[in-house]
Amino acid sequence: MTDDTVSQARVKASRGNYASMAYLARVLYETGLGPRAVIRECYGTDFPEEFFLLAEKDPDSLELLIDFTNQPWQLAVPLSRGGPPPQPDSRDRIERRAFAYDPRLVPLAVPLGVDTALKGRVICYHLDELGAGRPSTFGIRRTMGGDEETERYDGSLLDVLHQHHADFLRHLTHRSGLPCNRGTGAVDDEDVEEAEDMMNRIEALQRQLTSMRQ
Repeated sequence: MTDDTVSQARVKASRGNYASMAYLARVLYETGLGPRAVIRECYGTDFPEEFFLLAEKDPDSLELLIDFTNQPWQLAVPLSRGGPPPQPDSRDRIERRAFAYDPRLVPLAVPLGVDTALKGRVICYHLDELGAGRPSTFGIRRTMGGDEETERYDGSLLDVLHQHHADFLRHLTHRSGLPCNRGTGAVDDEDVEEAEDMMNRIEALQRQLTSMRQ
């Protein structure tokens, strides 16, 4: 990998164009860099440890009530795992919209499921916060209209995911006890257990992150 190839990839890369970022990341991996250094190069700042913990697990494989974005997750896939896919999937539309709205936002995930506080929101990091060493998260509506404002959440990404799934579990538990909970669409014990399993997976990740910090 020549210095000229790396330089050209840097010049052409734009977070508004996934393919250009995937190419830059692959070129950087081919120079021998690891995911942390590649992400730092792509975004100009370090990302929090929780991001790499999730990236190493492959967030889509966790089967949570979350749609994870292409960027930055796919850029953190090293060549040993196939490297960043050259083209994005349909979630690219949200990422392009967020970049056009505010290029300092880094979309991470779109919550799925019931009418929780996060419904219709895109969870993001913010480059200013990351540059200050804070893993703060923000939410913005998927519409991202001109008068939309970002909402700052109290916790990091894992904290926000935990809250979303806790709300979902409470929703199912409440529905399962209602007299009208019968027939098509009724919540059964298996539904509640599945929601509990998702909570357990997130809490296991939180414990792992705590242990890594000690």
